[in-house]
Amino acid sequence: MKTRDRIIAAAIDLFNAQGTKGVTTNHIAAAVGISPGNLYYHFRNKEDILRAIFEQMDSYGLEQYQAIGAAVPPGTLAAMERTFVMIQKYNWRYRFFKRELTALIMNDPLLRERFQRTHHGLLALIRQSNECAVAAGVLKPMTDREMSLFTETIWMVALFWLNYLEVGGEEVNQATLGRGIDLLRQLIAPYLTERARAELTAKGELPEL
Repeated sequence: MKTRDRIIAAAIDLFNAQGTKGVTTNHIAAAVGISPGNLYYHFRNKEDILRAIFEQMDSYGLEQYQAIGAAVPPGTLAAMERTFVMIQKYNWRYRFFKRELTALIMNDPLLRERFQRTHHGLLALIRQSNECAVAAGVLKPMTDREMSLFTETIWMVALFWLNYLEVGGEEVNQATLGRGIDLLRQLIAPYLTERARAELTAKGELPEL
């Protein structure tokens, strides 16, 4: 692994364990086993490292999303649920960023601009998936406003489920991730077509309304 990548990996581990505020570039250099000067050759400061981590996050998330799209048809409930689980694993991998999201992006205009670009891009991807579900007869037709609100609701649950568990004092494990999937099913249920409802009810995968 290249030194730059080792710095990023060490920073993620330290930030996840201790938060960003208490970790300095000297701590990161020590964790990598290099001098502070060597670290500064690759990154000017901690903010540079945080921006590099976000670039990695962005690439990793898109790669995982594309893998789901290659494995199951877009717009299906299987794709929605796989995406939800992927997002939670992604959030755990970079949990410091989710815990400190508001502070990190509000304190760094460059990071804020980069995050917002990704945020709007992901919203567009989720909406596209929902529109595919309508076209496939899985979801009922919606007005433009209904589709926008539905998309935002799904994204909010997926984006902040891990935070919800942690602030409530719950462990992130298979059971609590499974509960998140149940919540997602509950949210989607009223929007399903009769055909989709019948198929899921037969499988025992649909909650009662």
